[in-house]
Formats: sequence, C-alpha cells, structure tokens
Amino acid sequence: MLKTDIKKYDYIDALRGLAILAVVLVHSSQSVAPNNAILLWLMTQGQTGVQLFYIASALTLCMSWVARSSQEIFPVRNFFIRRFFRIAPLFYIAILFYISANGFSPDYWSPNGIKWWFAPMTALFLHGFHPETINSVVPGGWSIAVEMSFYLILPFLIVKIKSIKTCLFFFIISLALYEVNKVIISHLFFYPKDQQYLVNNFSFFSFLSQLPVFLIGIFCYLILRNNYPRKQIGSIGGLLFFVLLFLFCYPSSRIPPHHFIAGGLFSVFAILLSNWPTRLLVNRVTILLGKLSFSMYLAHFAVIMYFHKLGFSNLFPKSNSASLLHYLCVILAAALVSFFLYKYIEKPGIGLGKRLIEKLDQNAARNTTITESEAFRELS
Repeated sequence: MLKTDIKKYDYIDALRGLAILAVVLVHSSQSVAPNNAILLWLMTQGQTGVQLFYIASALTLCMSWVARSSQEIFPVRNFFIRRFFRIAPLFYIAILFYISANGFSPDYWSPNGIKWWFAPMTALFLHGFHPETINSVVPGGWSIAVEMSFYLILPFLIVKIKSIKTCLFFFIISLALYEVNKVIISHLFFYPKDQQYLVNNFSFFSFLSQLPVFLIGIFCYLILRNNYPRKQIGSIGGLLFFVLLFLFCYPSSRIPPHHFIAGGLFSVFAILLSNWPTRLLVNRVTILLGKLSFSMYLAHFAVIMYFHKLGFSNLFPKSNSASLLHYLCVILAAALVSFFLYKYIEKPGIGLGKRLIEKLDQNAARNTTITESEAFRELS
C-alpha cells in the first residue's frame, strides 16, 4: 500500500482556526453590533477570513500534491476523490438542513424564491455560476463553490507553476481574468434596480474574482519551498507585512482590491508564522478550531439563526461588551456542534474516500499483474 500520509503542520491548522474566528466575528457582529465605530470596523474585517482560508488551502494542497504525486500512480484521480469526500458529505447534509429550516421562500440572496433547480446546482457545486444560487441554498455557500472550482484547475497549475517567475505569469493572467469577469457579469445578468445588488455581490463572490488570492497562496508555497534564510524572511517579510497591513487598514485604499491586499497580507503572515510559530497564535485552541473549521463554517450560520429564533440574541444590548460576549457564545456553540459533525460526518467521509482510493489502487495493481502474467505466458 502506498504511503500517502503527509506531515501535518500545526501552524496551518492554526491559520484555519484564526480564519474561522474571523468569519464568525463578522457574522456575529451583524446580529449584535458594537456601538464603537472602530470595533465595528475591526469586526467587519472578519469577512477577509475567507481569504485566509484560501491562502491556507493553496498552501496545504500544494504541499500535499508534491508529497503524494511521486508515490501514486493516479495522483489526479486520487486528488479529486479526496477533495470530494472531504467536502461533499457535510455539505450535502448542510443543503438538506438549510432547505428544511428555511424553506423555499424569498430571502435576501434569492428575492424571487428558491427554484427547484437551485438545490441540484448546489449539490453539483455549480451554484457559483449564478447570482441567485451562489448563496441561497447554503449560507456562505459561495466560498465552497470557489474552493471546488480551484480544485478543478489545481492539477494543471501545479504542473505548470515550477517557479516564482511562472507563478507571477499566471498571477498576471488571473488579474486580467478578474477584470474581464467584472465586465462579462455586468452584461450577462439583468435584474430590477432593487435586486441589482445580486449582480454586484456575484461579481465579487465569483471564482475568477477570487482566483488571484489562490495564486498568492501558491506564491506563499513556493517561498516556503525555497527555504530562504530566516534572517532574510524576517527582514523582508516583516517590512512587507507592515506595508500590507497599512494598506489593509487604510479605508480609502481600493487599488488593488481589498481582498487582494488581504490575500497578500495573510500570505506573508503565513510565511512568518511558519518560521516563528508563536504560542500565542499556534496553540491547542487555534489548532483544534482549525480542525473543526469546515464544520464551524457551515454550522455557525445555523447557530446564529437559532439564537435569533429562540430570542437569545435579543438578550444582548447594542454595546461593545455585549457584542463580544455574543460572539464568544456563538463560537462556543458552533464549536460544540462542529465537534460532533467533525467526528461523525467529516472524518468518516474522509475515511470513505481513502478506502475508495485504496480499493481502486488495489484493482489497478491486480489488473496490471494479470496483464503482465498474460504477456509472459504469450512469450513463453
């Protein structure tokens, strides 16, 4: 049996843990907002936690591909099987849960109601190609659609991108696609004026809008792979981090787009953290939250929804301390739910994918052995 287990890096789990803390922060603040403008801005920036997820994803997948591809006969096939069974089991349960909980009535992301074809498109991970499906069936489903689209092209990218120079070339192409994408979407979808926000949001949520962030993540992988001296990483990376942090915090900075700046900032942050995994950021809590992050991403929307339905969120007044306390409650509840989702759905799904790969590899080896035996008999 081929050994495909790769070394786990705690700092990558910690990155995912920090990402989910950020994502939950922004959604929690939408329910119970602080009254301080600066704190509200900081909580709102939690939306860029998705870009941190993308950086961690690109970094992990590149490492995984390099570690496994040299050992496997069918690396592309096995890659897609792993990705599907990593995402699909829990995501399909989320589809059933949110349709049961929310029904088919109109809401913000589907002002014309949820049509019969929305769920099949979402189940096929095609919901990222239409403004009314990208977020309507599963809250926050846009990021899953983007992630799955990235999986489709990663085997191509990982073969072509061998150096920072070629990565820069593909990054420039992704920037051009980003601009083309904005124009195409604005001419492809038409809605009444009061629903135009669907097109505007779709332009941002679409895969081509987020693709440059993944390329930045591949930059991150290449830099770590090259093993530059820590002194050089500390000096250049530290300076770049503070420059990007300034651009990130400067509210009128829109060129380059804010999520590109966030991707660059988080990529540098990941490089620094890999070399200096301080206990403040890489610890048992952030690592655990990183392992639970996918379940927490899908579950925290339900937690916030039921906090509202049960009147729990109404117990918190609009204040800074109440907003942060509400956030802590959402994190704890989502983590508790996610622990069971991770144990009973995510891990078994991953295990099922692993067993399928092993069986397919065994069948391929058996067929090869039979073919070689037949050839030997013919020669004899």
